[in-house]
Amino acid sequence: MIVVCWNSADTLGRCLDQLLAQDYPDYEVIVVDDGSDDDTLAVAERKLAHGEHQIVRSRRNRGCPHARNLGLARARGAIVAFVDADGFAAPDWLGKIVETFASDATIGAAGSTVLYDGNPLVINGAGGTVNRQGWAADLSMNEPYERAQLAREALYPMGCGMALRRSAVEDVGPFDDSMLNYYDDVDYGVRLWRAGHRVVVAPEAWIDHGVGVGGESARKRLLCERHRMRVVLKHAPTGTLTRWAAHEARAFRQAAAPTRARKLRALAWNALHLPSALSSRMRLRGLPAAPDRLIDPSWGDGFPAGVPPLLMPRPEQAGARIDMADARSEWQLCYGWFPTERVDGRSYRWAGVQAAAVMALQAPAKRLRLDYAHVPVDIGGVDVRIRRLDSSDPLTPVWSTHLAWQYIARSVENHPVALPAGDYEVVFGVRDGWLEPPLNTRSLSLSLARMSFEESFELADGGLDMASPAVEEQLVSGWFEAEGGAERSYRWAGGHAAAVVRLAERASGARLRYCFPPASIGGLKLAICALEGGEPVWSTRLPWADTDWHEQDFAMELAAGHYLVSFDADASWSNPEGRDPSFWGENRSLGFALSSLSFG
Repeated sequence: MIVVCWNSADTLGRCLDQLLAQDYPDYEVIVVDDGSDDDTLAVAERKLAHGEHQIVRSRRNRGCPHARNLGLARARGAIVAFVDADGFAAPDWLGKIVETFASDATIGAAGSTVLYDGNPLVINGAGGTVNRQGWAADLSMNEPYERAQLAREALYPMGCGMALRRSAVEDVGPFDDSMLNYYDDVDYGVRLWRAGHRVVVAPEAWIDHGVGVGGESARKRLLCERHRMRVVLKHAPTGTLTRWAAHEARAFRQAAAPTRARKLRALAWNALHLPSALSSRMRLRGLPAAPDRLIDPSWGDGFPAGVPPLLMPRPEQAGARIDMADARSEWQLCYGWFPTERVDGRSYRWAGVQAAAVMALQAPAKRLRLDYAHVPVDIGGVDVRIRRLDSSDPLTPVWSTHLAWQYIARSVENHPVALPAGDYEVVFGVRDGWLEPPLNTRSLSLSLARMSFEESFELADGGLDMASPAVEEQLVSGWFEAEGGAERSYRWAGGHAAAVVRLAERASGARLRYCFPPASIGGLKLAICALEGGEPVWSTRLPWADTDWHEQDFAMELAAGHYLVSFDADASWSNPEGRDPSFWGENRSLGFALSSLSFG
């Protein structure tokens, strides 16, 4: 196990402690100090004082590939594995790596499943790929481990946790040490494939990686720019180089001035190192190209597209509410959220196909309030699951619901819950998100403005009055935005809708003001049950009649308390783009419209 480090005194000790605690019995550790000027060497000497381990020191910092080669020259094992100095291997990591190689003699390299040390719910990478322009991306990057579908094969193994079979190293040779940092693992993966060795992902070989949050430095952007060009010049099939050059020229013309300057510096470096790139290309002449199935077919600099940024939650800062207008809310976001946007006075964050947040309840909660918006097309709605983190079974939901898709710009919903005080995770997920490239390359599920857990439904006495702004506190699900004016305010609902009412005293009757869409939907079932659940205490059925507004009285006996009122239409009606000229155009799916429900 080769640990390449440079000024890594803060992390190397923990890295070595975990390597020395591996449950696989036969290994050696080689630390390569790439010219550090801090206490890295002293930490290595102290940790490796016992056992047959080695320390190699470079007199000056010459970059990661050169340090890898120094370690390879000293390594004696049949398998050689690389761990970054801020990589923290699980106790069975090495054993899982060995099992992977033992499973198939054609495997030349294995990539670990690398998770973020600061957010171990999320994958840093599990193997990698490149697009046609040469830009690399680690597979499953920033995806939650729970949902990720890890690749079996990859174009290259991610450098942290990269393991190589000794016989494959002898075929392929040393790393390209003209690359100071970045893309040396990409180049090596391509060379392995071209030499006839497979690169696979070891799904259970886990390493936590101490990567921090923050943008890339200007130096890293420059190194990535020049090294991805070098990988293309060394390996791209001759027939695609002309097309690649055309895309490079287009990208240069469209780039901002700072990016143009970086590209020019990268081109100049590659021109200087062109003889060695051509020499490598000549040595590999006649070998097959890397498998096309492992290369992303896209072109351009924006790769990978649509990946939610890394988030580093601070669970100790969590509370019972999230407001995307408050920067501190980011401390409660686990994964899957894009940066805050602001439109029409509202701050919100788009969520990817799965996103999660942590919530801490100091008191029991009876209501989950959501202020959100759906994507503009029907993707089947969004599943919401709440899981209790401080339990013996933190992956099993304690409450769940489905947010049915609606053609609406903003949804405010108040869902009855019964959650004791404690720590919770709220997970939003869809099977397939919405994206419309090239304008939208993110796969999205919903946009969230606010979410909160409330101790109670603090409602005014009475029923539902769609003319009152306070009714937003009563709507559970299924309602569109208010319409009408001074004469009558109302809300259309979809095929199913629900709301909560509070009765301060016993009621012996109710009055409903409603109407139906213009075509028959069969009928509407109205049911009332206690907010805590159970069988309905009263129900009735309203047959579709016409499109007029109706006012109907019902006899019932309801004690004081909170009630859930549900409306279920037999069917819903819509008329997209006015396809039936006898009715108005309607893109929404409507079940009925409600003006008011009162009790007396």
